[in-house]
Amino acid sequence: MHHLVRRVMVSGLVREVGTTYVGQIIGSGLGFVIQLLLQRALGPAEYGLLSIAVSVGVFAGVLTDVGVSHAMIRFGSKWLIEAPGTSKAMACCSAALRLRIALALLVSVVGYLASSWILSTVYSHAHGLGPPLRLVFLTLIAHTLFSYWVFFAQTFQWFGLRSLVIVGASVLRFSAYCTLAALGQVSVTSMIVLDASVNLVAFLIAMRLSPGINLRPPVAEVKAAYREILPYLRFTGILIVSDTIFNELDVLMLGMLSDEATTGLYRTAWTYAMVLGFLGMSVSNVLFPKIASLSDIGAVKVFTGKALKLTGLLALATLPALPVVTLWIPWYEPEYMPAVSIFYIMYVGAAFDLVIGPLTFVLFSLNRPDVLAKIAIGKVVLHAVANWMLIPMYGAHGAAWASVVTRVLGGLLAVAIIWRTVRRSTAAPNISP
Repeated sequence: MHHLVRRVMVSGLVREVGTTYVGQIIGSGLGFVIQLLLQRALGPAEYGLLSIAVSVGVFAGVLTDVGVSHAMIRFGSKWLIEAPGTSKAMACCSAALRLRIALALLVSVVGYLASSWILSTVYSHAHGLGPPLRLVFLTLIAHTLFSYWVFFAQTFQWFGLRSLVIVGASVLRFSAYCTLAALGQVSVTSMIVLDASVNLVAFLIAMRLSPGINLRPPVAEVKAAYREILPYLRFTGILIVSDTIFNELDVLMLGMLSDEATTGLYRTAWTYAMVLGFLGMSVSNVLFPKIASLSDIGAVKVFTGKALKLTGLLALATLPALPVVTLWIPWYEPEYMPAVSIFYIMYVGAAFDLVIGPLTFVLFSLNRPDVLAKIAIGKVVLHAVANWMLIPMYGAHGAAWASVVTRVLGGLLAVAIIWRTVRRSTAAPNISP
């Protein structure tokens, strides 16, 4: 074990994960502090309203992507390896930007016009949700632009710059929140406007800092990029939408089947669980372009094996989070004490996802996103059924159990399918791009 730890810790992979995670933990750490302050400033009911609006915004945001970002990383990183210095990677990124802006405008208009219907049919009991919900759609373009740049930097593996921008944006967001708090203007709507404003400013600055970008390549190359990206969206679009629905389904269904305070308690536990999620996201951000760009099944298997050793060690390192959260929440705000037991349930799912996460990227290397899409759809269906059964009986705890059971069962099924797919591909070692 000692030699394994030493080999893992000195690898370039760990350095890149460390760079990404440090930026993620500092940047998201400030966001975490804001959430703690918001929980106290708004109370469970108002915080629940904000949580519902944010979840709707996250779902709307993924509709501006539908797999475009994953396709950009898959093909952009491939071209960078196979033809360094060419403009094909930039053409891929340019096509992705145009697609995402067009989708953002479409989703914003449709979502804003449908807000009244959503309020009257889905969240009729959530009084005060109307203005925040409409703001979510009005500010969607800002979130889309910043999200695009994050994936853009990931494609070129600018992990240091990516971390710098994320930290800077979080510092700006925290400073703006402190200003609003000093003026007594903290509310659900002001926080939505604040978040969108910061993302827009961060996007503009990040684009200026990006080295050697040219998002106006020859028209012929952009058209070729469209022909490469669009067919890929058949499955990656389903995958990313399904994954987002899965991640936000608990809050969305709690908003429908329970009250705002219960939703606020769940979101509080989720805030703490996301500290572990930051680690998983950092690992994924580094591994995705590396694994997705590989074209040899042997190299994919070796690299994935090393990645699994790393994620296993990282999962063990998260165990101290359990006693820390147990002591912290009752001391900070006794009103949220039920969130401790909810967090314990969520921890199991977060640790499990951290360990098996790298396996999913193998199917991108094998050009089999269709398999991932089928798995994601199955998980959403199972999750929805479990929530429908457990939330009315156990509230936020039921939602947490539904999430964990679905993550574990769906993850084990995914591992079995991935293993079978890899074995079939071993007979043809070179994967066609």
